[in-house]
Amino acid sequence: MKLISQILHKYRTALASDFLAYHNHCQRVYQYAITLLLMRESKKLAIAAAFHDLDIWTGKTMDYLDGSEALARKYLAEGDFEYLPDEVSFIIQQHHKLRHIKGNIEAEAFRKADLIDLTGGLIKFNLPKSLIIEAEQQFPREEFTKLITRKTLQHAWRHPGNPLPMVKW
Repeated sequence: MKLISQILHKYRTALASDFLAYHNHCQRVYQYAITLLLMRESKKLAIAAAFHDLDIWTGKTMDYLDGSEALARKYLAEGDFEYLPDEVSFIIQQHHKLRHIKGNIEAEAFRKADLIDLTGGLIKFNLPKSLIIEAEQQFPREEFTKLITRKTLQHAWRHPGNPLPMVKW
C-alpha cells in the first residue's frame, strides 16, 4: 500500500541499509492481514504495519513495542485520521502475542500475518501458498527473517535475563 511507503520514507535514514527489507516486510504483513480479514484495504492496518517494528531501528532496541507505539501515536496525532490511536496501538502492542487475541479480529489477523511473514510462510493460517509466493515476488524478502533473527540473538546474548522483550503471553 502506498501509505506504508509514504510513512517509511520519513524513516529511510534510520532504516539505512535495512530499508527495503523492512518496507517489504510491512507490505507483506499488510497484504496477509487484509486477506485474512477478507478486506480490500485498511488504512488502520497500513499504519500499524508501517510502525509495528520500527523502533528496532529508530530506538536501536529489541524492546521496541512501546517505542513503535509512540511513533505511531505521534504520526496519528499529527495527521487527519479518524482512527483512535488506541486501536493502532493495541495492534502494535499485541502483534507478538503467543496466544489468540480474543475480541479484536484486526489485531488477531495482524498477529497471524506477522507470524506468516516471519516464518516465510511455514506457518500460513490457511492462506494459500500461492498468495504467499505472489506477495514475496511483489515484495522480496531481502533476507528479512535472517536480519531479525540476528538482531534478536544479539539482544538475547547481551540480555539473557530478558531475551525476548517483545514477546507477550
